[in-house]
Formats: sequence, structure tokens, C-alpha cells
Amino acid sequence: MKKILFSTMLYFLMVQFSIAQKRTVLNIKFENFKDSVIRLSFPIFEGKFALYSAQEYVLERKDGNFHFDFPLKETTTICIYSNMGGGLLFVPGTFNIIVNPGDSLNLTLRDNKSGLNNMEITGKGAEKLLMTKEVTKKMFSSKFSKKPYHKQNITERYLEVDRSLDIIDSIFNRHPKKNTRDFRLAKAQLVNQTLDAIMSQSIQQYNDSVATLFNQFIKQKKRITPLLDSLTLDYFGGLHVLPAYISLSNMRQLGPRYDLFRYNYPLEYASLVKKEFGNISYVNDYLLSDNAISTFRENWYGQKSKDIYKFYVANVNKNNPHFQNVLNEYKTLEDVLQHGKPFYNFNLPDTNGVYHTLKELKGKVVILDFWFTGCGACKTMVSELKKIEPSLKHEKIQFVSISVDQKIPVWKRGIGMFSIKSALQLYTEGRRYDHPLIKFAKVGAYPTLIVLDKQGRIVGIPPHPGKDPDGFKEYIKKCL
Repeated sequence: MKKILFSTMLYFLMVQFSIAQKRTVLNIKFENFKDSVIRLSFPIFEGKFALYSAQEYVLERKDGNFHFDFPLKETTTICIYSNMGGGLLFVPGTFNIIVNPGDSLNLTLRDNKSGLNNMEITGKGAEKLLMTKEVTKKMFSSKFSKKPYHKQNITERYLEVDRSLDIIDSIFNRHPKKNTRDFRLAKAQLVNQTLDAIMSQSIQQYNDSVATLFNQFIKQKKRITPLLDSLTLDYFGGLHVLPAYISLSNMRQLGPRYDLFRYNYPLEYASLVKKEFGNISYVNDYLLSDNAISTFRENWYGQKSKDIYKFYVANVNKNNPHFQNVLNEYKTLEDVLQHGKPFYNFNLPDTNGVYHTLKELKGKVVILDFWFTGCGACKTMVSELKKIEPSLKHEKIQFVSISVDQKIPVWKRGIGMFSIKSALQLYTEGRRYDHPLIKFAKVGAYPTLIVLDKQGRIVGIPPHPGKDPDGFKEYIKKCL
């Protein structure tokens, strides 16, 4: 009996381990391409909101045959960057593809024609990509306007979006697998991609005509319905489209405050989430969780974070899957990044292999920037920091960029693009998220900025340099 019990337990442990460590394969083949060297790279993100880890995969080949084999714990989206054409492998077609743990995909491109729409796709997991390809090809061949997108007015763009969404509905609704998880994900991806640009443009160009177009083509036709899906919300809709929908539905209340509304008025935004989606608990809880974590990281030790924390606890279902993450994030920042607490005395190498410690920076206000090559948000942050940096030129201010890249060449290649070039560039020696420094600071999002005073003690997380550049500069100057 004991032997049977032991064998049973061992079996379940092995099954769990195999699921957690499921290998996923991407084989990409370029046929008849003129370029002698092709380089592909993509990051794999796992986690939700700002709480994620990432692993970048990079290969260069002369023969055009690429084989990527990596562990994947949960469904993810992969955007592959290429040195070919426009730089995005799946365009034209889509920006990224949906990949499940255990997928084994074969993608073949021929004759200098990149893009999902021009690929031959086979292997395990191909069906959802073939469906996406079928829909996008139909959308491209059935364009409402013959004008290039940048020459279309807002009305023509709405008509184009309406036509595209009709095509998505028509093709998916007649497919026998339309209700399976993969096909719901594929549809949500296409709807999200189609709505994203028009929603952002509508906020920036908002007037009475835009309000009419938004109500006619989006609200009345309930175009966001595929994004209000508990199985797909973690992947599509929540980042841009649903927040934009909330803003557009309440633009008269927002008025001139529409720009960076979520960042500057997170409590009011939270109340609008409740107003628009309070009757759909998982959507309400998801958006409020995202808003809470973003607010904690961007407004730490401010009244905004305290207000959001109270609002969040009072207005979500405490059994929602994100609740504990939000509470943990609040507690982590409260405990770990406590104002005045000595920071970890790191000892890390620079690009020449020379080691630097926090102690040697004593007497300077230190701005730590945690990043990795391939991080889109890091790249955006760099462009903002470059604008701000000249106004913070001071012998007592030191920018320190700390990379969590796995390999030295990848780290060095990212300097200047994903971290500001003038900073002291340090490296966690391939230990990534397992490095004691990363564990001490509990860095779970990239980029993360942490400011230390002249004694190496924690000041906190500064205002976002892109969203509040004046607030960022003032925050640093007060430390001098």
C-alpha cells in the first residue's frame, strides 16, 4: 500500500513539474533571403501588470535557420524583432503571436517577404496563428479606403476600423472552434490591435465629431465585448483599450485633464472604472488591480498611493486572483523601500570589469535604474531621461544603470538604447533576478528607478520622468 501511495505521489509531482517546465519550440526558416546575416530577438514576459519577469532570446544566423527552445509556464505573446525589413517579424499581419506552453511551431518565410501574412505556418499550436493570418489577410484585401493610413481623416479611420471589426466577427463567428480558449484569445488579440490606435487618437483629437463617431461605431456596437472575457483579459484590452474606453466615455468630465489622466488622477480614474465596469466583477477587479500597482510604483510615499490602497480594498472582490499581489506590492514597498533605510551595498562590475560598490558613491545622490535589453518601457524611459539629464548635471548626482541581462554581449548592446549612456553601467553578472541586490530591492518591474540619498539610504521611487518630468527633477533636487 505504501509503495502504491509513494508511486502515486511521485507521478503527480512529475506531472506538475513537467507542466511547470513545459518546453516550447519555435523553428523559423528564411528561404531565398539576400541578407547574409539575419538576427532575431524576442523577450518572454511571464506575470501580470508590473509584476513580471523576462528572458530575452537572441540568435544570429547566416543560413537562415533558427531554432528557439525555451521553458514556458503560461500562455504568452511573442513579438520578434528582426534586422530585416521594418524590424518586426510578423508585420504585415500582427505585431505578436500567441504561444502556449508546449507549442512547437514551424514558420517559413520566402523571397524577402516578411510578415505573418506571408508565412507558411505548421506544427503544434499552428491553428490559432493560421486563423489570425486568414483574418488579417482578409482585412488587408478589403480596406475601406485606398488612402495611406496617415492621410486618412478621423472619420475614414473609424470606417476602416468598423470594416475590420466586421470581418473579424464574420470569420470567427462561423468557425466551429470559435468558443475554444485559443480562438477567443486570437479574436481578442485582433480586436485589441484594431481598436488600439483609433482609441488613442480619439482621446488626443477629442471633439464633438469624435464623440459621435466613438458612440456610433464603438459604444453602440459593443465592439469591446471580446475584450471583456475572463480568459483573455490578462492578455488583451486591459493595457490600453479598456482604459481608453473609460476615458472616452467620460471625456466631458475629464476636460483638459485627459492627458495622462490615469497617472495624475488615479483615484478619480478608479472611480470611473467602478462606474463603467463595476457590474462585471473580474473586469473591475483587473483594472483596479492594475491601477493600484501602477500607482504604488509611481507615487510611493504620496497620498495618492494611500488613497488608492483604501479604495482598492473597499471596491474589489477579495477573492480575485490579483488581490494578494496588490497587497504584497503595497507591503513590499512599505517595508523594503522604507524611507531612510540603508540600501544594499552592492559590488558589481562595469563594462571594463572594474567593480563598484555603493560605499564609493557616498556623498552623491544616486539614481538607480534597473533595466534589461529588449525592454520596451526601458527604451521609452531612456528617451525621457535624455531630455531631463542636462538639467540634472551636478557633481553630487550619479545615475547608475544596473542590467539584469543574462549575457555580457546582450547587456553591452543595450547600453544607450535601453539605459542612458552617460550612467555608470553595472551588471548583475548573469544572475538576473536571483542576484541578492534584485532580491533585496524586490525589483519586479522594468524599468524601476530608486533614489538613494548621499548616505546610501533609500529616499524612494521618484515620479515617472516621462509622465511628470518636472516632478522628477524636483524630487532629485530636493535630495541635494
